[in-house]
Amino acid sequence: MSGPFSYLLWNLIHESIHGNFSNDRSQSQFWGRVLSILFGTQFVVLKASHLMHHKFNREAGDRIEFFEADSGRPRWMQSLNYYFRITFATYLFEVGIGFVLFLPSAWSKRISQKTVRYPIEDAFFKWVLKPEILSEARKDLLFTFLLYSVSFWLYGTHFWILLILLLLRAFFVSFFDNAYHYAKEIDNKNSAYNLRLPDRLSRWFLHFNYHRIHHRFPGVPWNRLPKQMETVGEFWDKGFWRQAWSQWKGLI
Repeated sequence: MSGPFSYLLWNLIHESIHGNFSNDRSQSQFWGRVLSILFGTQFVVLKASHLMHHKFNREAGDRIEFFEADSGRPRWMQSLNYYFRITFATYLFEVGIGFVLFLPSAWSKRISQKTVRYPIEDAFFKWVLKPEILSEARKDLLFTFLLYSVSFWLYGTHFWILLILLLLRAFFVSFFDNAYHYAKEIDNKNSAYNLRLPDRLSRWFLHFNYHRIHHRFPGVPWNRLPKQMETVGEFWDKGFWRQAWSQWKGLI
């Protein structure tokens, strides 16, 4: 599953993260793990990073489009990092962090201590480095490695096709991830856009475009978001494609 199908897969995982995939939380947990392995990473990694996004939304470390004058890094370097983040790096981080967690715990902790710059990153690593979380992540990484090793083996000399499909997945997931927040106000946990889409496409995205509503009411399952938006008197901010394209403007 690549491209738009990968985005649907991520949205299903997202429902599992919030316990909305099923009325049975154990089923949400189980299917979240299965779908995350298909996605190429581990459920605990996606869950930790997404819940930290909710907790630290639009705070330092979660507003990648803003130029940080006091960071010591030149604008061109921050700009390069920004464009890498919105094209491939978000997904690549979600995949790569599993390999860090598979290392001996002392090594993983040392790497986290050297790379953490913001509270959101510190909170993320504190979560995933808990012994019970590490155990689950390592088990799921083995299944992920086995699945993709077999997949590349089956593709044989045409392995490059699978590689391109995975790069398409990385692009779709990374590009849309920040679109709902680009250039929105900072230091506000509910800061996000509600982005208009045709109803059929919105359903395909599991109404992920009702994004501010989701931030305000994360426990509401995807199929009730339109009704929730109507109930609380929310509104559309702009069109989905226009907002997504605006990310190419770069740093603010």
